Amino acid sequence: MSVVCRILNGLCCLLYSKEHRRFISPCSIRDVQEKYLSDLLKKNADTVYGKKYGFHKIKSYEEFSEKVPLTVYEDYEPYISEIAEGKKSVLTAEPVTLFELTSGSSGGKKMIPYTKSLKNEFQRGIKPWLYDIYSKISGVSDGKSYWSITPVTAGKTFAESGIPIGFEEDAEYFGFIEQLVMKKLFAVDGSVKFSDDMQDFYFRTASQLLSCSNLSLISVWNPTFLTILCDNICENAERLALTLPVKRRRSFLDAVSENRFDKIFPKLKIISCWTDGSASAFIEPVKKRFPNVLIQPKGLLATECFVSFPLCGEYGSRLSIYSHFFEFRRISDDKIVTADKLEKGEYEVIVTTGGGFYRYCIGDIIEVIEVFAKSPPLIRFLRRNGVSSDMFGEKLTDDFVRNVCVSLGAENEFCLLAPEGNRYCLYTSSCEISDDMLDNALCESFHYNYCRQLGQLEKAEVVVVSGNPADAYIKRLSEDGMRIGDIKPAFLSPKNGWRRYFEIERIG
Repeated sequence: MSVVCRILNGLCCLLYSKEHRRFISPCSIRDVQEKYLSDLLKKNADTVYGKKYGFHKIKSYEEFSEKVPLTVYEDYEPYISEIAEGKKSVLTAEPVTLFELTSGSSGGKKMIPYTKSLKNEFQRGIKPWLYDIYSKISGVSDGKSYWSITPVTAGKTFAESGIPIGFEEDAEYFGFIEQLVMKKLFAVDGSVKFSDDMQDFYFRTASQLLSCSNLSLISVWNPTFLTILCDNICENAERLALTLPVKRRRSFLDAVSENRFDKIFPKLKIISCWTDGSASAFIEPVKKRFPNVLIQPKGLLATECFVSFPLCGEYGSRLSIYSHFFEFRRISDDKIVTADKLEKGEYEVIVTTGGGFYRYCIGDIIEVIEVFAKSPPLIRFLRRNGVSSDMFGEKLTDDFVRNVCVSLGAENEFCLLAPEGNRYCLYTSSCEISDDMLDNALCESFHYNYCRQLGQLEKAEVVVVSGNPADAYIKRLSEDGMRIGDIKPAFLSPKNGWRRYFEIERIG
């Protein structure tokens, strides 16, 4: 089996090698980016959007930034509605092949148009990243891989025009040939997405993973998804053991009792998942379960675009300069610069893509770690811009709430602060936090403290939860229309009504 995997993985690497060579070769970032922008504007000059902003007259980035406004998703809703109804050449000359669903912090669903070009742009980041892994990490090419799969809870849906809505699994980001090859290399097949419920989904996924004797790579998004899967394996260990050959059952149960998943999957070499921003608080449980496995931070990916990917041995991830056209708004002074003008510091990402989004503010804040003369800069994700809750002017942000939880000694516990009536509730697995401790810590925020003084907000409340709160968190957001792959760990939610989703141990 290892020989077959090595051959098939080698074939994939052969397909990825050209893109990898291009990425690591010295280049002028400005030339690469200007060529992308020029080609894109020419291609889409006769679209509704291109005519509105005079794409055919734009000859430079300076003219592009003057004529085309910065945008957010709401600016595209009328255009997307027209595309969904069947109108052509609205945002792109290319036809839209599908809409991918995502949602913002307020919970409203967004439909992101995907074209063949946009899918190719994702592959320009995926290919060099995977080539780097398989060529530099010994043993990965000898085994199979697990890529997260989203369960289908409401069936396949289509827009009025017949355009399908939603990918069903991460494998769809790959090209057609790679999909054919990699389906033979996947440890879990796509059938699990048709599970009856989430528990069935986790059990079927676990069963297929355990039946794979040479699992070498795991790629998931949210690290809590992996810990939930591991917890499910522990809770159903006796039942799962019966699906294994007799000679493997005792060693499997022993490894479960030790909570050592590196022993359950002894050939596993690398786990790819989010580790930056709020996700950093959820990495420790993964490390404890897989102490001898490399955990590689994912680069920055959004539903709308592919921003960066890691290379082995580097801290941070490289800007995927061949994927899209990038601009960056410097946090310190709001100045907008192009990729070749980046310096160390914090920036908000702005992208122009082949999917029809132009100068689109994706809402992610990055730190530029290092810049280079002839190669893409190193960056890392810091936080979302605008993930906040503001009922009465308290202006709470996810970043601030995370610091509050850390200050209260709950950095390794589940914590989610959310509004409930005219107060905030902290749903947490920690038993060490009192209402007074929480409220006093939140009052370190001037705006929160002011709202408390005015009587707009009542004292914050601690709700101790048991069971598996991370699972409940994912369940609620998936019910709200988010794919599991899009659900990022957070310390703050602007949504209310969380209490009915959690298993309450005590209040206050």
